[in-house]
Amino acid sequence: MKNILVLGILFFTLFANNAKSEEITEQSFIGKWCGQWDQMFEFCLTIESLNSDSLAKYQWKEFTDGKFKKSNKPIKRVNRNTLKIDNIILVIDENNLSRANAVGIFKVRSRVSVVTKQTSKL
Repeated sequence: MKNILVLGILFFTLFANNAKSEEITEQSFIGKWCGQWDQMFEFCLTIESLNSDSLAKYQWKEFTDGKFKKSNKPIKRVNRNTLKIDNIILVIDENNLSRANAVGIFKVRSRVSVVTKQTSKL
């Protein structure tokens, strides 16, 4: 069931929107992306490069009033607008390069979020 949910979200994100898209480059992914898993648990992914050995900085809260935890996650580019960041899929909105959809595939359950690229420096 979890796989069907994830595939459905990815299909909708990748194929359902037929509006004219902006050009996505490697630079489009660079920056700090923040959102909330299930509109509740804050998290951020910071991507500084897409080299083969690059790591994203991942910060998240397990409790709404908790402190941020931190880890590093390997990055792999899947296609033009999608990154696989360990167990997180990040899909840039081709019509608004400062927004993306994230799917986190975690042990207990998968979570989804709309994330926005932060305008402040890394």
